[in-house]
Amino acid sequence: MKKIAGIIINSSNQLDLDALVKHRSIHTIPIGGKYRLIDFPLSNLVNMAQDLYVGVIGSYNYRSLVDHLKQGQDWNLSRKSNDLLILQGDRSAKIGQVSRISIQDFVDNREFFDKLSDDVEHIVLSGTNVVSNIDYRAILDKHDANQADMTLLYKENYDGEIQNKEVRLVVDGDDVKEIIYGNDKRQGGELFIDSLVINRTLFMQILAEAEKRGLVDFIELVDQCLSDYKVKAYNVPGYVKIINSIQAYFNCSMDILTCDTNLELFKQERKVYTKAKDNHPTVYGKEAKVKKALVASGAIVNGTIEESIVFRNATIHEGAKIKNSVIMQGAVVEKDAVVVNAILDKNAVVKQGEFITSTTKEPILIQKRA
Repeated sequence: MKKIAGIIINSSNQLDLDALVKHRSIHTIPIGGKYRLIDFPLSNLVNMAQDLYVGVIGSYNYRSLVDHLKQGQDWNLSRKSNDLLILQGDRSAKIGQVSRISIQDFVDNREFFDKLSDDVEHIVLSGTNVVSNIDYRAILDKHDANQADMTLLYKENYDGEIQNKEVRLVVDGDDVKEIIYGNDKRQGGELFIDSLVINRTLFMQILAEAEKRGLVDFIELVDQCLSDYKVKAYNVPGYVKIINSIQAYFNCSMDILTCDTNLELFKQERKVYTKAKDNHPTVYGKEAKVKKALVASGAIVNGTIEESIVFRNATIHEGAKIKNSVIMQGAVVEKDAVVVNAILDKNAVVKQGEFITSTTKEPILIQKRA
């Protein structure tokens, strides 16, 4: 297989994630007990090919991203050999030009693309907020078999939230017939998951054309060129969730607690890698009761946990009750407190005897260190 360049793009709908992105990049939103959102697209790319360039387009709030990725060694990558580079990005969003896939991010990093070796044939663009275990090898095989110029990834009959900024594809067989933006009143179409495969030569041509015309949105340009290029579609099988809101994050977290979703995401030959941490095993006290929960290492549990995810180094005190909730790293639920249908961000504290409760349709988010 020829060398592949994978680009993890920024998400255009970060504002819908509210305080989850107040102190961190969207890439590093914690999920599933020990993972970050970027672990899914990055692992998908690493599982695709051994010979790989990866560029991660960051944001102005990039510190958490740099801290998480380090040198890329936990994904068998290395910044020293240019296998992994964190690229500048998010400039267009800061000046108000919000796009589905920002061409400005590619233009700002033109040097990265120019320096790719001659044997890079395909460029894979991947959304950073897509939770799925995607088999890119199968997608590349289909792309080549179709002799496609580009292949857009979509999820048929998507059952999650579709925000007003999402893009839908009108598909006929493997062909993309039309691209529909979220503000379009027309019905129908399948959810585009912000990921695609494109031939490198065409990508560079589009980049040059975009610079010349001052275009902002990559997908808008693709829409204008549907009749000029061979644009195919690929329906991603299995579990796919777009983390585009607090509700979507909560729903995805609850899905991970189900056996089918958990096995599909984490127990395949295509592993999901993350930053390694050496923690002591979880400590369960005499009064601890845990049912249908995912509890990461380093936690201390003396209360009751049911149908919830508890991250590393969280502390659940005696008499505390947790149900249908996400308790992030370092969060503390003190004695006799009750937390139901809530998300506690890192190092948040629920004081003794307090009640934090809501419904599954409107989960409460307690901010980081609150």
